[in-house]
Amino acid sequence: METKDDRIARIIGAGIQAPSVHNTQPWSVRVDDDRHLTVRAYPSRQLRQSDPQGREMFISCGAFLMNVRVAAAHEGLDAFVQPAPDRSDPLLAARVTLSELRAPGFFDTGLFDAIATRRTGRGAIATRPLDPADIELLRRAVALEHAGVVFLGRRDAAWGRLVSSMRSAEAMAVHDGAPLAEDRTWLGVARDRSDGVPVDAMGAWFQEPVVDPHTTGRDEASGARTFESNATSAVVTTLGDGPCNWLAAGQALERMLLVAATRGIQASFATRVLENPDTRVELERAFHLEAKAQMLVRFRYGSGAPFTPRRDVDDVTTQAPGAGSSTCSR
Repeated sequence: METKDDRIARIIGAGIQAPSVHNTQPWSVRVDDDRHLTVRAYPSRQLRQSDPQGREMFISCGAFLMNVRVAAAHEGLDAFVQPAPDRSDPLLAARVTLSELRAPGFFDTGLFDAIATRRTGRGAIATRPLDPADIELLRRAVALEHAGVVFLGRRDAAWGRLVSSMRSAEAMAVHDGAPLAEDRTWLGVARDRSDGVPVDAMGAWFQEPVVDPHTTGRDEASGARTFESNATSAVVTTLGDGPCNWLAAGQALERMLLVAATRGIQASFATRVLENPDTRVELERAFHLEAKAQMLVRFRYGSGAPFTPRRDVDDVTTQAPGAGSSTCSR
């Protein structure tokens, strides 16, 4: 017989399909009862060399939360997400309250199907610019999650500054062996692992060194050389720059990616330029951003990118009673 526990398991399973930096899947879920979930960041899955503050880790958790919300609506439930980072408990990401869905859904029905079809498109593949109507749909998706997005094209005056900042970040990274060693833990891994990016999903360019044989694989988008010829990119922004903002950025990013998937659009990510404080500021200044840049995304029309593995629901879920108070609001 169908139970609410079955629905919760399916909701968590959908959450696990979210993208995460290097497919680290840095989340864990405690099922407090049949109405409450507590989502936490998983410390051993944080990229401590390149993401010491946990910004990308919390963005990943935000993407997980968006999938939870979409899947809950598909199950006839409303998932109210209360971001809950706390200085005394820095790994606490959010608390989720489930209730029966009593009003028309906040999500287009196609978004749930997009959870299964969304893929990260890696490698350099030529594509035409996104249609203006599609750009507007993606912009609206981000705005619904109280974040911002700036779309970029090669004709923009600051485009050269973007590529220059990316190249600077890549060049500086070559001289820091610790992040490169950390990358090797997660990139180009065996296909039988339940996390990380398998070598067959990295794209043909994975074996094409630019400066160092490992720098090419560092960015999901193959670095600056991919952006030099790319048609449409975007920067997701938030007004603030703390854990609550990072969670909001992750939810906005994933809503945008799901909408993109419904339009036959794939995305990939460039993270290194935003991991370096200097080049992050350069990028923000180049595009006159009044907010903090959280994610750089490259878009292309197409489908069929390789699937990256995911952990089982049982691996990310625990059962425990109780839930405390929250310290920040949506």
